[in-house]
Amino acid sequence: MNENLVPVLIVLIVVGLPVMGAVLIKLAKIVTGETGARRHGGSSAADDAQVMQDLHRTLLRLEKRIDAIETIIEDKKTR
Repeated sequence: MNENLVPVLIVLIVVGLPVMGAVLIKLAKIVTGETGARRHGGSSAADDAQVMQDLHRTLLRLEKRIDAIETIIEDKKTR
């Protein structure tokens, strides 16, 4: 094995395995529905839904504004 490759493998094992383990544990918690927010009095599913609806409404308004700006720019180009 190449002598320069040994330190790289050691770093990958020492750092990579714990990081991969933490990611897998976090994914398992997400899949099972266990989140830290619920245990600590955080937001509920209804709160999350309300935030998503607010974001959707805001994005729709933003889209209308962008369409209006595009129309104004096109009108100025044709004049």
